[in-house]
Amino acid sequence: MQARLLGLVLLWAAGAHAARLLAVLPTNTKSHHVMYGRILDALAKKNHDLTIITHFPMKKPLPNVREISLAGTKPEIKNNLNSIKHNTFKPHFVRNLEQIMKECVDSCDIVSQVPEVKALFNSTQTFDLIIVEVFGSDCFLPLGVKYGAPVVGLLSSVPLPWVNEQLGNPEATTYVPSYMVGYGQRMSLWERFSNTMAVIIAKVLYKYKSQIPSQVIADRLFGPGPRLESLAQNYSLVLSNSHFSINEVRPLVPALVEVGGLHLDDSPTLPKDMKELLDASTEGVVYWSFGSMSRIETIPTDVLSKIFDVISELSQTVFIKMDRRMLAQNLTVPDNVYTMNWIPQHATLCHPNVKLFISHGGLLGTQEAVACGVPMLMVPLYADQALNARGMTDRGVAEIVKLEETDKETWRKHLRSLLTEPKYKENALKLRDVFLDRPMKPLDMGVYWIEYVLRHKGASHLRSPALDLTLSQYLLLDVVALSITIALLTTFILHKLFRYLCTRCIKWWPKERIVFEKKLLKRNISFFLCILWKYKIKAN
Repeated sequence: MQARLLGLVLLWAAGAHAARLLAVLPTNTKSHHVMYGRILDALAKKNHDLTIITHFPMKKPLPNVREISLAGTKPEIKNNLNSIKHNTFKPHFVRNLEQIMKECVDSCDIVSQVPEVKALFNSTQTFDLIIVEVFGSDCFLPLGVKYGAPVVGLLSSVPLPWVNEQLGNPEATTYVPSYMVGYGQRMSLWERFSNTMAVIIAKVLYKYKSQIPSQVIADRLFGPGPRLESLAQNYSLVLSNSHFSINEVRPLVPALVEVGGLHLDDSPTLPKDMKELLDASTEGVVYWSFGSMSRIETIPTDVLSKIFDVISELSQTVFIKMDRRMLAQNLTVPDNVYTMNWIPQHATLCHPNVKLFISHGGLLGTQEAVACGVPMLMVPLYADQALNARGMTDRGVAEIVKLEETDKETWRKHLRSLLTEPKYKENALKLRDVFLDRPMKPLDMGVYWIEYVLRHKGASHLRSPALDLTLSQYLLLDVVALSITIALLTTFILHKLFRYLCTRCIKWWPKERIVFEKKLLKRNISFFLCILWKYKIKAN
């Protein structure tokens, strides 16, 4: 017992040892940075020395944090909603994937040309651990080889199809919907077929639209080296911003850990003026935001006018995150609406007067609404938002409307049911309790597993052995082939044996007895038929 306690103390001491970490976050998406920033800040507070390459520097970095700012190297990603319909034959999820991959590869290219970044990579500085963003490009994976350090990935969404392949994580397309397809977990035959095809297409697109151009960038920056697809199979750990309570129940290998909701504050606080407005809204509050990437004010004027007409009928106060100055001059904002350029979302959603959240279905906002027990009206626009929206409707806490099919009666019906039927609030409170019930806080879990990788020098034992199998071995095609071969061979041997025995029996049987047996059989059949006729036995 004493030896065991000593081992635990030594393990804790190893975890407390400060390490040199390099975090490379090339994507300039503010929503992603919310998650990444929280975990990097927590690591810095545990006295690890961090070097961070980011578009969003810390406002007050700690002394043990060095930042290389990428701010201004690329405009922040924004989605303009003026064009709702797309005149193209490509499926919506294919357009989304191509756009995501292009943005990520472009970000890698821009970051790789920043002089300060190149100077860092050419210096003699060493690191104990590399942290990279896992999303649409693997261009910085060679850093693990360069520094001889384990690589940890941060994923801001549910596991992506190509990430599953890289970690040897089962796809389970029969009941786990793909990232870009808004299906539930109980799919029809056609949905299962479409879901499987979507996963295959996503992997093919990733290879040709991301890995090949990313390889060019990596070779230019680090020199010729191992292929990115082989390096991607050596992640020590990937932290996924998902959780089985609100996302899909799915099989997970040990190297893939769910930490959904790690960006959430334990006790979010509101600015004084905002709190006064919310406190005064005794009839209730509807909060509408499409996040940091999609601007509500860019919705076509005719569509936004219909939505405003329905909102004006509500007795509740409506807070909308938007820039009123960007609206068309002929568009009238209802009297019960407050518009603001920035609203502290998590704290607002947790205010007791908030009755409904109108959301685009972004994962971070969905997690915040779930954590606060608020029903949602979801308007999915992009990426995984349709998947998140379907997950919330399946759990009875949300309803879905499509922006391109907006009409007053649809919005009126959904708003009325969400605001008046108590089942949505009841389900939201139940889901909140399930989502928050964890053995440890998600932020603490994320930090624990990163330090676990440090303590165990890469933790190679977390790696799935499925990564060492060929495709035929993984799909058991060789086992199926062997089973069929054994079955056919057994059938062939039995057939030959039966024929041989029959031939020998007939050869040894006396011919006279064979003739006698045939006559006797014939006579017995005739006697049986006579009995049937005499007693008129019917078939029934």
